[in-house]
Amino acid sequence: MNNTGFSKPIGKGDDDAKELIIEALEGKVTGGFDLDSVYLINKQYYVLEFLKCDTVRPFDSHPNRYWFKNKQKFISLWNITQKLSGVLYLVNYEKSREQFKVIKVKSLSSTGIINQDIKEWGFDKFKVWFQELNKKGRENK
Repeated sequence: MNNTGFSKPIGKGDDDAKELIIEALEGKVTGGFDLDSVYLINKQYYVLEFLKCDTVRPFDSHPNRYWFKNKQKFISLWNITQKLSGVLYLVNYEKSREQFKVIKVKSLSSTGIINQDIKEWGFDKFKVWFQELNKKGRENK
């Protein structure tokens, strides 16, 4: 039992839930999606979605490039974030951990992201930002 008042560290067990969903759907298209991270900081929610880049490097990739494939996911993320009066971050990353593009979505429509702030970082800078966000979320309890 965790007596610190915080959530448990993220581990491999968290991947098991996704595998369970995939197995239970037996290859059928899902009507939902998972949220990667949600933080509550100073009464404001921060929603983070991590977008792994396989064919295009993170600095060159953007959700608008493949909007036609995943637009419903991004619209749903935006709608959830709006209902929470929150902030949406989309984080492009690659397996090598060399490049991270952090996109703070400021406005979005059915045709794509309209307004955003973009930061392009290496892993060390991303870790500092992400650990600070996590720390603020833990201190908020």
